[in-house]
Amino acid sequence: MAVGYFDDIERKIWEEEKKYLMKHISLSLVRSKALKIGDYTLTSGKKSPYYVDLRQSISDPIAMDWIANALARIVVNEIGRTKVDKIMGVPTAGVPFATLVSQKLAIPMLYYRKERKEHGVRKKIEGDMERNDRIVMIDDLITTGQSVIEAAVAAREQGGIVSELVVLLDREQGGKEHLRTQNIEPHVLFNISEAFDWLREVELLSADDYQTIMAYVSTEKNGPNSGTDKTEAATAA
Repeated sequence: MAVGYFDDIERKIWEEEKKYLMKHISLSLVRSKALKIGDYTLTSGKKSPYYVDLRQSISDPIAMDWIANALARIVVNEIGRTKVDKIMGVPTAGVPFATLVSQKLAIPMLYYRKERKEHGVRKKIEGDMERNDRIVMIDDLITTGQSVIEAAVAAREQGGIVSELVVLLDREQGGKEHLRTQNIEPHVLFNISEAFDWLREVELLSADDYQTIMAYVSTEKNGPNSGTDKTEAATAA
């Protein structure tokens, strides 16, 4: 039997595993109150009927373990453990996740500094990075992708090879397409609409909230992406 046949089966198994992980992690986000429903203002100034604060998960060891395991599985299944020299965390939410993925896969870690140090070697990438290191970036989610691009540019300026990003979820606001214009391929565990579909199915989301959120997701997916930063800081309206 052809080797490709087994590869096809493995890909199907991985897609099933991703759905399983999405369900567990979505549940943990609700339990840890990292997923909030309401009226929020994002950093870009845009309104949103939901808010994902994955920083909240750092206080929930079980949620963190599920997330880190899922991100590590993406690295192994979609990129390949032997094709990665360094894991790089994108600040701020991506850094704790990158730390755990680095430990689980025994791959050295780096992290990006938004502000260059004004003393010592004045570098923007912390850690032992060598020229031509193949670097996989780790972040929490994708909105516009801009902060990921900034981190990639900084690593490339120091000689790193950066073409892969691993994240938990995509808000479906054009970020993946934006990243690809900068030669960065996003590897995402799930789209936010998948999570809301499942949460509605298991009655953890009301019908009214589901309709409001899905209308918003559809509008954002099809409309212009006016955000300037990935960070999903938000305030209750």
